[in-house]
This record gives sequence, structure tokens and C-alpha cells, in this order.
Amino acid sequence: MAKTIPQTTTGSHTQGLTLQITPLKAALCDAPGLKLDVLLRVQALGDTPTQRTPLSIALVIDRSGSMADGKLEAAKDCARDLVNRLDLQDEVSVVVYDDKVQVALPLTLVSKARQSIEAVLACIDCGGSTDLHGGWLAGAQQLAPRTGQGRMCRVILLSDGQANHGITSEDEISQQVRLLADSGVTTTTVGIGSGFNESLMTAMAVAGQGNAHYGDRAQDLAEPFDAELGLLAHLAWRDVKVQIGSATSRWELLNDYASTGNGQWSLPSIPANAEAWACFSVRMSSAISAQTRSRQGMALHVTVTARDAQGQEHRFTASLPALPTVDAAAWAQMPAEELVARRLVELESARLQRNVRQAVQRRDWREAEKLLRQVKALAAEHPWIQGTVEQLEELLRRRDHERMEKELAYASFNMSRRVAEVDELASFSAASESAKPAYLRRKSLQGRGSST
Repeated sequence: MAKTIPQTTTGSHTQGLTLQITPLKAALCDAPGLKLDVLLRVQALGDTPTQRTPLSIALVIDRSGSMADGKLEAAKDCARDLVNRLDLQDEVSVVVYDDKVQVALPLTLVSKARQSIEAVLACIDCGGSTDLHGGWLAGAQQLAPRTGQGRMCRVILLSDGQANHGITSEDEISQQVRLLADSGVTTTTVGIGSGFNESLMTAMAVAGQGNAHYGDRAQDLAEPFDAELGLLAHLAWRDVKVQIGSATSRWELLNDYASTGNGQWSLPSIPANAEAWACFSVRMSSAISAQTRSRQGMALHVTVTARDAQGQEHRFTASLPALPTVDAAAWAQMPAEELVARRLVELESARLQRNVRQAVQRRDWREAEKLLRQVKALAAEHPWIQGTVEQLEELLRRRDHERMEKELAYASFNMSRRVAEVDELASFSAASESAKPAYLRRKSLQGRGSST
């Protein structure tokens, strides 16, 4: 059932899911260069469902030679924590890989896995090179038979190195990850250290409809796993997809979400009392034309489908209401919606940070410094992004290209794809963020734990 939130926002609220569509300004203006920017918020209101979605998780651990010096032991600690935190109804598998792939623990009920996990982990030692694709595929194969049975099937892939054995092409691997995600096996990636391929790991997370985390050191690995397990434990909606309808085909999605074709994208799974969000943009002339041609007098209509904790699919709709057309002077005087403006700044900052990363890869430090100044100026009133820029500036001063490339990759990923608190404030402090669940924290330094 549709409802109007304020005059400039429409939404629907059913079964604990709310859609809200809000434009940056509550009017149209046919002036050169202007665009209509809108924010879609998909909110899971209320507490975690009492009947949680059962999980089937394949933990895929890199055991190549570079995982020595405490990394493999940190990964084992995360495996122990995972098994101990899952519910008895959940299932877990452990796959390890170097140049060979081994299913150390076939998919097993957690009640039984707790009895054998120590013996399984004791047999895992560092080995040879890195067949990352082979390890991921073995984990996905453990889960494939469980899709379509009301379970959340997730591969959690950990690596500290480059894929150098088996299939190594980022495009080929990502295509396979995308196909498995469409079939119900999603993928989250966790990088560790400075030697892994952040481009591949973030691309797999996008294609796999999962999350991308990394830990700079072995002691930083616990928080990414805490974030992932916390999100899955509080999951309210999954398989979230958004499709837009309009009398113009010129709408552009500004977030970095995987497309499923035909104007449809996959949004993140949503934990309780949190929201996934997306920003869409179109030229004003196209928006005015679409609103005029629409029988209902609206420039944008949104349909969201999602599965609840019981695996049942629901369908929700919302529309942008008809907006008045004003002249350029009136448009300039109109106030902008603060949250919409803030999310647009996040997305533009993410885009610029991707450009900074390209400059750093070329070792073009002057261009990187110039682009960082642009991010800093853009986000002058956004303390979270300002804090991120300060950390990047320090890495730039040290010419630490490896860490800077990773920080830029993961900062831009998270700014474009993160789930957020429903009532998130513009203010930011490290102390207030540390008090939040790990999966909702805004971090200025992506690879370090919140307490370091």
C-alpha cells in the first residue's frame, strides 16, 4: 500500500520493509546542465526476525606459503569464532587452497562441526601457490545443492595473495561468481595484508552480491569477520533487487551495484533496523518529458523484490510524485534535502577515489594529490569523508602505494554500497562508530580494526 512520507517522498510499507523516494530538490527546472537526483531508501524497520534465516556458509581459506607469519593462525581463529557463533540449525564447510584445493570439512551441521573443528584446523598448514578460483569454486559447490531451500548460502573467501594458479582472469572469475550469485550462492571476500589483489577481491564481491572486507594485519582480521557474521545473524531481507520504470530510459544508477539486466540491480542484503540505498540521476529535460508523458504524472516508478527470513518473496512499489516546474532563480533558492545531498557526496567521493587509485597505480603523485584535494573540498561538511582523506593524505606523504591502493579500493567500495542505520546522523566520531555493530560502522581507515 503506497503512502506519502512528506510531499516530495513516496513509499510503501509492508511486512517490515519501507521504500522511500526523495529528490534532492522538490521541483523540476528546465535549465541547461541540471539533473534530477533522487535517493531510494529500502528500510528494514524493527527488530531482527525471531525466526532467523538459516545459514549455509563455506569458509574458503588461502593456505599458500605467504599465509605464514601469523596470517593463517588468524584465519583459523576466525574459523573457530564462526563455528561458535553460528546457530545449531546452520551449516558450515571449510575449504583450503594453495595450488591444490582440499575440502577440509564438508558442509556439516554446526552442532557436529563444533565437535570436529579443532581437529580440522590442526591439519591445515601453509603450502604452495594460489589457486584462488579453484578454492572459491569448491566452496560454492559445497553450497549449490542447498539453494532454493530457504537458506542463505554464502561463500566467505579469504586470501592474502595474487591468483597465480588455475583460472586467474578477473573477468572470467567474476562472471562465474555472478552466475552462482544469480543461482543463490553469494560471495563475500576478505583480503589480508598488502599483497592480495584488491581489484579482483572487490570485483568478486560486487558480482557475488556480497561484501568486501580487508585486514591490514593479522590482528585486524577479526573485525571483518565480526561484520560479516553480525550482518548475517541480524538479516531481515535478502535477494533484494530494484527495478525502475519511467517514460525515459535515460536514468542512471550512481551506486556500484551489479546489474541483472533490463533496468534491474541487486542491492545488499538488509539487516534489521538498517537500510540499503541507491541514487538515480537523469537530465532535467528527460525528467520533465517523462513526467509529462506518464499517465500517472510521475517521472520514476520503483519496484523492489526481496525475500524475508522465511525465504518468501515479497514485492514493493513506490513512485516519485509529480513535481512542479520552476525557473532557474526559484530552483537556486530551493533548499536541498540534507540526506540526499550527503549520499550524493559519498558517491561522488567514491568516484573520485577510484580516480585517485588509478593515479597512484601510475605513481602519478601530483595527480593523486590534486584529486584528493577535490575530495576534501567536496566533503568539507562531511566529517567521515574528511577523516578518510586525512588517512589517505598520510599514506600519500609516505608514498605507500600498496596500502593506499587498498584503502582507496575499499573506501570507494563501501561508500558506494554500504548498508546504513535508518536514523544515521551526519556527525561522525571514531568512538560513536565503535559502539555500533561492526556491519554498520563508517571507518576512516578500512584495513584497521576500529580500536586501533
